[in-house]
Amino acid sequence: MKKGILIFSSLLYFLLPQISLAHSFGVSYNLPVPLWMYMYGGIATMVVSFLFVGYFFNKKSESLTYPKLNLSKFSFFGRLTHPSFLTALKIISVVLFLFTILTGLIGEDSSYSNFNMTFFWIVFVLGLTYATALFGNIYTIINPWKTITEWLVGKENQKIIKYPESFGYYPALIFYFVFIWIELLGHTTPLRLSLILIIYTILNDLGVMFLGKEIWFKYCEFFSVFFRLISKLAPIEYKSGKLYLRLPFLGLLKEKAEYFSLILFILFMLSSTAFNGFKETLPWSRFYFGYVDDVLGPILGSASYPVFETIGLLTFLGIFLGVYLLLIGLAKKTAKSSAPFQDLASCFIFSLIPIALVYNIAHYYTLIFSQGFHIINLISDPFGFGWNLFGTANSFSSIIVGANFVWHSEVAFILIGYIVSVYLAHIIALNVFPKGKEAFWSQLPMLTMMICYTMLGLWILSAPLTRN
Repeated sequence: MKKGILIFSSLLYFLLPQISLAHSFGVSYNLPVPLWMYMYGGIATMVVSFLFVGYFFNKKSESLTYPKLNLSKFSFFGRLTHPSFLTALKIISVVLFLFTILTGLIGEDSSYSNFNMTFFWIVFVLGLTYATALFGNIYTIINPWKTITEWLVGKENQKIIKYPESFGYYPALIFYFVFIWIELLGHTTPLRLSLILIIYTILNDLGVMFLGKEIWFKYCEFFSVFFRLISKLAPIEYKSGKLYLRLPFLGLLKEKAEYFSLILFILFMLSSTAFNGFKETLPWSRFYFGYVDDVLGPILGSASYPVFETIGLLTFLGIFLGVYLLLIGLAKKTAKSSAPFQDLASCFIFSLIPIALVYNIAHYYTLIFSQGFHIINLISDPFGFGWNLFGTANSFSSIIVGANFVWHSEVAFILIGYIVSVYLAHIIALNVFPKGKEAFWSQLPMLTMMICYTMLGLWILSAPLTRN
């Protein structure tokens, strides 16, 4: 059985590519075959995968543990975890962070010609997400806000107030919502981005002073929460100063969400990306200008559209939450389980993280080609002053990727993510429900949810866009 798990998860993992940010083709594109055929094919793939997993993986494990190999005993990996090397990484991270702020403050206020926009949104937000999914939680080492607070208040600062347990991950969720709002609706410029980063740095320093470093970076600093969740997919784990090799994806089986707020955080990882794609489509635009603008426009003026999109962002989270809780309830009833409802919701939520990742991939990865490689040019002219310090200012332009490749790769990403999630949910069910047959039937509602998410994702990706 372990051999089957290894083969199954490894094949899926190495089929999984990197990630990125926004609707992939902004021009008119005709699908090679009708959308309904892709949907039928996707549904058939998921059903067959569900039956395959249910048939071959049908025994309960005594614990959701997995074999690990200590990589640190090998000299190369041991050097990667050496304190001096980690210190150097921290210093480089802080220098790049401060340089990102500096370029935004005194450089050209142009999104394309200023270093800080490309470095923050593409290299840091997207690139580090890819690296985390492949190599583990790098961010816990290079987190510039953590390093800065350690320099300012010390590594073991005394907290002033006790963190209320009822708060859970709500501070991180609020920060995450604000971040997504800024990304989608904030019309950020290099100067605004630098000011936002300065404000966020001050908030981190104050948070650590009042609550302590451990609590703040576990529950409140949203990048720490986000990257920690993504790292659970990686085949590499960093723990207690050592590197371990493990089966990919199975890090998601180690724990459950200890707070309802973490369930919301994971669902927002899904819903925010889905909303970002949906708000670019013609149906969304027609609904606003055909109905909503007539009501909100006279009242709110130019603020009506941002308010409408904010409501949409919250509504998508509510819909995803409602669907998830409904299907968890159906799974509980189908399995005739006596387990508390919230425990079941907490156990299965981690199986949705692969879907959140591939949603991100499918919607955003073309930015790596259209904007990511531009960072090589910006190294020579970071402020947009027309410099060519290292001779790379005109080295790279956007890499054009064919629409056929983009579409089929997006479909592949989505299906791979859902298959992995089906597998993980089934393994969790085998350990949650007492009988294998009950575990199998309990997953029918979850399969229904996966199919609905698949159809929604494919429809959003194929829907006509409102702008380039």
